[in-house]
Amino acid sequence: MSDERSRDRIQSIERGVEVLRAFSRRQGALSVAEIAERVDLARPVVRRILLTFAHLGYTEATNGFWSLTPRILELGSGYFATSSLPEISHGYMTEVVERTGETCSIGVLDGMEVIHVARVEDRRPMPDSVRIGNRLPAHATAVGKVLLADLPDAELDHVLAGATLEEHTPQTVVDAAALRNRLEQVRVQGFDISAEELHPGQVAVAVPIRVDGRTVGGLSASSTTVRETEKSLAEVVMPVLRDAAAEIARAYRNANPQLFRAGR
Repeated sequence: MSDERSRDRIQSIERGVEVLRAFSRRQGALSVAEIAERVDLARPVVRRILLTFAHLGYTEATNGFWSLTPRILELGSGYFATSSLPEISHGYMTEVVERTGETCSIGVLDGMEVIHVARVEDRRPMPDSVRIGNRLPAHATAVGKVLLADLPDAELDHVLAGATLEEHTPQTVVDAAALRNRLEQVRVQGFDISAEELHPGQVAVAVPIRVDGRTVGGLSASSTTVRETEKSLAEVVMPVLRDAAAEIARAYRNANPQLFRAGR
C-alpha cells in the first residue's frame, strides 16, 4: 500500500480490530497478556483498548479474563441485512439440501482463506462441522479453489506469492505449480471437487456464484466418503449447485442493483 494510502488509515482503529479478532471460537476468554502476545502489542495498549470496548459495551472482564459480550453481534448485523448474500441465499441453499441430502455452505475469499458466511445443514451432522465465521484454507477446500480460480491472473499471482500451502492430509495440494494447474482445470470445468484434502473421510464440491462476471462467493455441498464419491458429486450434486448458484446470482443482483452498475 502506498504511503499516501497509509496516511489515510487510523492506526488506533486497526489495533482495536486486531484485539477483537484475538478472540476465537475455541478460546473466548483471554487475559491481557494472552491478547498482547496474539496481536503483538504492549499490554498497556491492549488494556486501554479493552477498557474502551468495555465502555462501549462490547467487552467485559471477569476474574482477570476478558471476553466479548453479545452486543458485539451488532457489528456484524449489517452484513446479514435482507439484501445480503447470506440472507438471499438461504432459501436456495435449503432447496439444495432437500434435493441432495448434503450440507450446503457459502464462502467468500480473504487472501488464502475462505470465510464461511452461510450454512444449511442436513439432519445428519458432519464431523468437524464448520460454523458461520469460520476460516478454512483455500488451497485445501473445493470452495476455496473455485474462488481462487476466478481471480484475475495478476491478483492470483499476488495472493499466491509467499503463501504457505500447509499439508492437512496426504491429499492436500501443497506444491504451487500443482495448485496452479488445478486452478486452471477449475477455470475450464467451472467447479472443483475436494476429496479428503482438508479432513480424512470428507468430500465436497463447489461452484462460483457470479454476478455480471464478478464472483461474489462460492457455493458448496459437503459430505463424507461413506455417502458420496467424486463421481456422484460431479454427476448428481454439482448440477444442483450450479442451478442454485445461478438463481442466487440473479436474486442478489436484483436486490443490490447499486453494486452492479455499468463500469463498477
